[in-house]
Amino acid sequence: MEEGKITCNVLFFAAAAQAMGCREQEISVERNATVGDVFDELVETSEQLASLSSSCALAVDGQIAPRESALQDGCTIAILPPVSGG
Repeated sequence: MEEGKITCNVLFFAAAAQAMGCREQEISVERNATVGDVFDELVETSEQLASLSSSCALAVDGQIAPRESALQDGCTIAILPPVSGG
C-alpha cells in the first residue's frame, strides 16, 4: 500500500455491476477520502455508472452511508442502484 493511501473493496450490485463489468473491485484512495470521493472516481471510468449516479445508494461495511462518510483502510463499499421487481 502506498503511503497516505488506504485500500477499500467495492461491491457492485444489479445495474452497477453491469455498468462496471464486474461485481467487485479493489481501489486505493487517499487516506482522507469519503465514500462519495470513491463513487465519483468510479463514475469517471464508466459512463454507464455515471447515468446511475443520482439514484444509487452507498453503503460502508453494511450500513447505508452519506457521501461524506469517512473511510477506513480495508472497508467494504457497496454501490446499490435502485431495483425493481414484483
